[in-house]
Amino acid sequence: MSRMGWALRTLLVSDNTSCLKDRKVGGKFIRKCAPGTELVEWLLNLSPIVHTRTQAAGMWQALLEEGVLCHVAKEQPFKDKCFLYRFKSDEDGTAGGAPTSDDVNHANEHIREALPALLHRGPDATLRMILRKPSHERTQEELELVYEELLHIAALSHLSTSIKRELASIIVFEAHAHAGTVLFNQGDEGRSWYILLKGSVDVVIHGKGTVATLKEGDDFGKLALINDAPRAATIVLKENNCLLLRVDKEHFNRILRDVEANTLRLQEHGKDVLILERVAKQRGYSAFKYTVMSGTPQKMLEHLLETRLGGQAGPNDPFLDDFLLTHIVFMPTPLLIDELAANYHADADIDLRQASEEDQEYFLTSKRRVVQFIQRWVLAVRHAVFDDPLAVEFIEELATDVEAEPALQEEASIIHHVLTQLSRYQEDRQMNATQKWKLPPNGQPICLFSGNTHSKTVIRPDDDIIFRVYCADHTYCTLRFPMATTAEMIKACAADKLQIARLPEDLLLVEVKSSGERVVFKDNDVSLPTALSLNGRIFVSPKDHLDALTPLPEQELPTEAPDSDFEALSTKDVAYHMTLFDWDLFWAVHEYELLYHTFGRHHFNKKRV
Repeated sequence: MSRMGWALRTLLVSDNTSCLKDRKVGGKFIRKCAPGTELVEWLLNLSPIVHTRTQAAGMWQALLEEGVLCHVAKEQPFKDKCFLYRFKSDEDGTAGGAPTSDDVNHANEHIREALPALLHRGPDATLRMILRKPSHERTQEELELVYEELLHIAALSHLSTSIKRELASIIVFEAHAHAGTVLFNQGDEGRSWYILLKGSVDVVIHGKGTVATLKEGDDFGKLALINDAPRAATIVLKENNCLLLRVDKEHFNRILRDVEANTLRLQEHGKDVLILERVAKQRGYSAFKYTVMSGTPQKMLEHLLETRLGGQAGPNDPFLDDFLLTHIVFMPTPLLIDELAANYHADADIDLRQASEEDQEYFLTSKRRVVQFIQRWVLAVRHAVFDDPLAVEFIEELATDVEAEPALQEEASIIHHVLTQLSRYQEDRQMNATQKWKLPPNGQPICLFSGNTHSKTVIRPDDDIIFRVYCADHTYCTLRFPMATTAEMIKACAADKLQIARLPEDLLLVEVKSSGERVVFKDNDVSLPTALSLNGRIFVSPKDHLDALTPLPEQELPTEAPDSDFEALSTKDVAYHMTLFDWDLFWAVHEYELLYHTFGRHHFNKKRV
């Protein structure tokens, strides 16, 4: 940081038009100082990697923290205002004479190499500056920045959103320079809760010595506050320059009390079935005061039908979409359909002729909400609903019931539209039932065997694919199998065609990448051609010959020159087309794919395609 300060000062002094000048302030002559606003503007003009004034101010704050820069009036934080700052070397008179041309060249070279590191340190310095401010001086933008940072601290991960937002306004930054400093002693009154941002501390107990070492991300001191008891151990800093966050006792107690006020627990038979948390009021976020944090699947669905459907949902309320896109994790489709059917037919055992007008309206409202749920379900999940036979059967039965109910004319129109979508989807499936795919000899991308490379058709587990399997001498066989075929089956067939006289258990099916890396497939892996990396190839090999597998010549170098000169393209054009390609890949991934990948496809009985 000292070297960076020297480089920045050298460039400032060598520029006769720069803001670093001798100034007379309050009748006192101050050498080589500049206002914060002009320093920020100068840094913005110095390098294109500095995009905003906030970034530039953070970089100057990092230098100020390290003592490289100082405030003329001895204030701590750097401000993008007309406060004067100067370099420490000018303050203590060690700056030396005017810089030579060699100094300027060295300074420019150092700036090019080290400025990104200073840019990276800026946000942390800004955060520390905010955390040193009293709570009442933190702006809304600063509170949001602190909140975003608290989201990444492991010790706070179990706390709710509302607690983290409250912590953002009262949490304090604390720094200690020297190892061996005692933060507090065993038996002291508990006054604060601490979280380690950087460094480590030893936990020492009388008669036992050091019983634990806490590191970055750990917290301590909470027990004494919760129990209102003396400290149970002594905390000693183990390293120099330990950085901590501190929550004082009064705020800790207040926040814990507010947690209970901000949380609603609905119980049935003495057990929690739904936990709701108060939503912090933010413009455009939600029309609801409380959002669902957890609950039983049935109770969450019931709450959703009662509060999020029938025209009540706000435009940006996340609960409905969250439920629709993730229910397969906690509420499989058969269970969901059973619950929807129970809600729709809630009047099955009721004589509606004897029911009150309010009860009749309630039953009709329940039916409307189930139909609206189906509409939103199909809209959110799309074809995954139509792929499930149970869901299709339920939708068709529901359509019959809705059309027979004179009071549900609007819902009949909704369900008819859903049936039209279903019919189109089924026709498309039937039309593409026998489609075949191929993996070209030069690797990805997979395309339809018909030659239509621009098709957006979904690949199905029972679709056939034609691909090559190589052996160590680069001879190959061409195979055609359904997508869902296991690696074990492909291995056995390829070994037979390539006349590799080994038992199946002595063979491996391997992907060989252009770098020479080898990835062994498991026998139960499926859809191998779609799982290959770009420019990867499938090989079959005896286990003892695995090291003999090498990339094909065309994997290492192109076999023919490209049609266009890649180097003639501008970086903007390259970035544009890369972004389009990346977007196409992203758009081809269904939301369920993330769930399958996270939890494992075997939990959902799904095959990889």
